Amino acid sequence: MSLQDKIDNLETDLHLMGRLVLDSLVDGVRALEDKDVNRAIETIEKDDEIDNSYLKIDEDWIELMATEQLVATDLRLSTSILQASLHLERLGDLAVYLGKTTQEIFDSPVPESIHATVVEMGDIVIDMASSAMESLKTRDKDLALVTSEKDSQVNRLYNSMLEEAPKIVGNEDLYYGLFRLVTCMRTLERGGDHAVDICELTHFLVTGEFKEF
Repeated sequence: MSLQDKIDNLETDLHLMGRLVLDSLVDGVRALEDKDVNRAIETIEKDDEIDNSYLKIDEDWIELMATEQLVATDLRLSTSILQASLHLERLGDLAVYLGKTTQEIFDSPVPESIHATVVEMGDIVIDMASSAMESLKTRDKDLALVTSEKDSQVNRLYNSMLEEAPKIVGNEDLYYGLFRLVTCMRTLERGGDHAVDICELTHFLVTGEFKEF
């Protein structure tokens, strides 16, 4: 197998992994929105496939480094693929967290305003992750920049929750549901950061320069 074939296979595996992660994120957000325990379980079970995809990319990358002498452009691409796979793996963990949160709160009362905000954040993170992977696939640094700017929406929702949550803390009936949703939102806020990190990889891949968005 040629060097180019090996790198092409790495990139193909990355985008297959991306598809798995996006499907898992959608299932996780919808499960939480509907308090759908069955869909939550399906989301959690998908994590093994995502982890296996990540491990395969990691192993193939190590083999590539050990057996080939890469020029700068190939090294930049292969390293970007490896780093993107790590961010995808973390996004997969985020989906698992949504699934587990659904299992924990499905029969508990939750503050509806916070619940709706979590779902809205989740939808933005799904959109960001999808666009970030598309920017990497098409080498579109302009799409990467536009996508990274959406993180401000995630941060705005997170900050609005921090202002809203103290108003609900005194309600003992809602406290458990509130606590679980707050931790969920912190996880989603980090998910937006992972999408931004993938956008930064796109910029690095296209320009050869690292830029923090």
